[in-house]
Order: sequence, then structure tokens, then C-alpha cells
Amino acid sequence: MRKKVELPEVEPVKLHPVFGLRPGLIILISLLLGALLLFFVICVMPGLISSSGWIRFNLNTVNTAIYSDGKYIGSSEGSVYRLPSGDYTFDFFIDGAPAGSVDYHVKKRVFFTLFAHRTDEVSFQAENTTEIEKAVTETFTSDVAAWSEVIDYSDDYHFPPLFSSFATNAEALGFADVKDALYYGALHITSKAMYDDYLSALSILSTSSTEYLSKQLEDLSAVLEAIYSENVSSSSAPAENASVKAKLSDGFYSYEEMTITMGEETSLSYPESNTAPITLSVDSFAIASHPVSEYEFALFTEAVPYWKKSNKAQLIEDGMVDDNYLEGISLSSSVMSGRPIRNISYYAAKAYCAWLSEATGKNIVLPSEVEWYTAALSASSKSYAKSLVAVDNDPTSPSFMMGQLWEMTETPYIPLMRIGDYSKAVELSGVYPYDDIIVKGGSYINTEESISRESVGCVDKSATSPYVGFRVAIR
Repeated sequence: MRKKVELPEVEPVKLHPVFGLRPGLIILISLLLGALLLFFVICVMPGLISSSGWIRFNLNTVNTAIYSDGKYIGSSEGSVYRLPSGDYTFDFFIDGAPAGSVDYHVKKRVFFTLFAHRTDEVSFQAENTTEIEKAVTETFTSDVAAWSEVIDYSDDYHFPPLFSSFATNAEALGFADVKDALYYGALHITSKAMYDDYLSALSILSTSSTEYLSKQLEDLSAVLEAIYSENVSSSSAPAENASVKAKLSDGFYSYEEMTITMGEETSLSYPESNTAPITLSVDSFAIASHPVSEYEFALFTEAVPYWKKSNKAQLIEDGMVDDNYLEGISLSSSVMSGRPIRNISYYAAKAYCAWLSEATGKNIVLPSEVEWYTAALSASSKSYAKSLVAVDNDPTSPSFMMGQLWEMTETPYIPLMRIGDYSKAVELSGVYPYDDIIVKGGSYINTEESISRESVGCVDKSATSPYVGFRVAIR
């Protein structure tokens, strides 16, 4: 059995008071002071150091830019903004049009700014003006024309809510009538993403006082519903055209008033619908026997120096042409080159028509799509031109309607115009001039098997190409 160990007696340790305070109390006070210091460092000091406040804008419109003292702050889409405390005047612009301003004092926050931001709300209710309505409509129509070129979207590349944003602003601002703008937009629906956004816009407008439905829109909506419910059918077979004859006089072939059917039996889905059948009335007109030549264009540039190749930098700056303008072409009024002019833009072709109209006293224009088609029908027996220097000895109809160069028309390229109201689409393009133009006929680099009268191409109005030219018409 172990012997019990006896511990020596020791004198207990006694802590002496400090400043008359017991040690336990000092420890408690130290802990409290530490806690207060920690609270100050974490919860108070960040607010004292910072001189900022947090605000959010409550607006009745979308696509609204916010400025202060001429500096862009952000847009209206629900973001929270951190600004130095002080007095501000916030200016609001809807699609670039001034909508008004608000004076506001941004308060400085002190407590708990490291963890949470107390956000003040700045409210502004825009009211409609002629300038705002014009800006909203122009932004929508130009954007929808541009975005219609994209027909497929991915998870990383999204279609912006153009239709629903337009409808939201139209409702909030009380637009009286958006039938034309909405129909123009619907004619550019080239994807399921655009169609879904269009349906959202219809839902928004259905509860507003804004007029938005037209007979054309109802008809087009029915076709779109069939297309995107995968219940789409093919178009009917086109009617046969009567024989088209032309009379030659002073280098122009004239045509009487008639009814023409363009197109072929095809699916109504886009882009197959580009060649869907359409029957149109054609007023009497005349069309040039050949495309405008290098020599003829040289005479024009000498008479109107603005369009000389040496002025290309200014033309590009003005948005009239691109960098390929007249590339590889040496214009001369002393050498009668019969090669067709190319590497020129739609704007250059229109300027040529204006110059020739003034010089001749006649109404010289680019042909419309249906005028070009009518002339091509009269030349249907002619072969496809596979060279810039092709020869045609047949005087019964215009030369080189098929092949040689794609030829510009004055008709805008609006994606769904063949399955909508074609004439209304052309009319709206005069109000909303944001579309490419239709080109017809193919070029010498295309194969005869791949191009027909029905083929529809398009080019940007300022673009130039070595495979695109033009011929003129008289109305």
C-alpha cells in the first residue's frame, strides 16, 4: 500500500488591487473595452472613414440613363449606386431624349456600413413628350432591324428585351398609338427569342390604353404562331405570269402597267420565306438596257466631286461608303469603259440617280424589286452572264439581268415582308430607314444553278462590293 504523499503547506497568492480596483473587475472592464473597440472598428469606423451613401432609383421607364453634373452614373434597371454624400441634381434621359431632373441630398451613413447598406430611394416619374416618343420609337425600330440579323442565340449570347422594353415605355409614358412601329418590329422577328419577347410586349400593351393592334399585325401574328408552334405549312404555288414584252427607246426598255407574281412555293419559316410568293401591281416604267458603266459613273464623279475616289475619307466619315469604295477601279471620262461599275454603295447609286435626273429632266431611280423582276421576266430566255465583259446581241430585252453583277434595288430588305403586308412594309421603311436593300440577279462568281430570278440578296446601304452594281429606271 502506497504511502500518502503529504504536500507542503504554501501561502496562497493574493493579487493586489490596481488603482483601488479588484483584479477581476479590471479583467471585466478590459474585456468590455476590447469589445467596444472591436465594435467601433468594425461597425462605426468604416462609416466615419467613408463619406458615401447608397441610393436606388425608382423610375417608371426602362432604358433610362442617369447623369449628375454631366457625368454618367448608370441606368434605371434596379441597380444600387454608391455616391459621396451631398446635394445632387440627377438628370434622366430616355433613349437619349431628356426626360427631366430631380434634386436629392445623399445622406452619409455611419453605423454598420461594413455589413449592410441602408439604401435610399430616388423616385422620378417621366412624362411623355414628342422628343421622348420619337427617341423611344427610333431606338426600338433601329435596334430590332439590327438584331434581326441574328437568328440563333446561346446561353452566353442573349437577345435583349427590345419588344418588351418598348411596350413598357409606351405604357408608362402613355403613347397614343404604336401600331406602325410594332408592326415594323414584328416584320423583323427571325428567331424564337424575338418571338417570345414580342409576346411579352403584346401582354404588356393589352392592359394599356395604347393603340397597338392593326389588321396587318393580327394576320402576321397568326402566321408567326403557326411558325413557332411548329405547325408551319408551305406557301401555295405561285400564279403563272403572263408573257412580258418590252419596247426599246433611247437605251431604256419600257413596260406597261401589269400584275406580277414573284416567288416560289416554299416554307413560311424564315429564311425560306424570303422567296414566298407575292402578287403585286406594277405601274408603267422603263429600265436601262445595261448596268451603269465605269465610264458613265466617271462622268458623274467629275460633275459631283464629292463622290470622287480621292474624297473617300470624307465619304467614309459621312457614312456613305466603306473602305472598299471604287477599289481597283480607275475611272476615266476619256476612255469609254463598258465594264459595269462596282465597289459603289447604295448611297452612291442614289446620288448618281439624282445627278442624272437633274441632267436629263427625267425621274431617274433605282428599280424596285418588282420592277427588276418584271424586266428579268422579259429577258428569261437569255443566258446567265459569267463575266464582266459579257456580250449580248439580242435587242428584245435588257442585257445581263442574270449574272455579271448583283443589282441594287430601292426596295428594303425586311425579313418577313413576303409573309406580311409587302406594300405596308415598303411604306414603313420610308419612316424607319434602318434596313439593308435587296439585290437581285446574282454575279459572275455565282453558279447559274444556285441563282434564279427568285433569289433575294441584301447589302448594307453603305457597303461596297466587287460583285454588286446597279442599273437605273425611269418612272
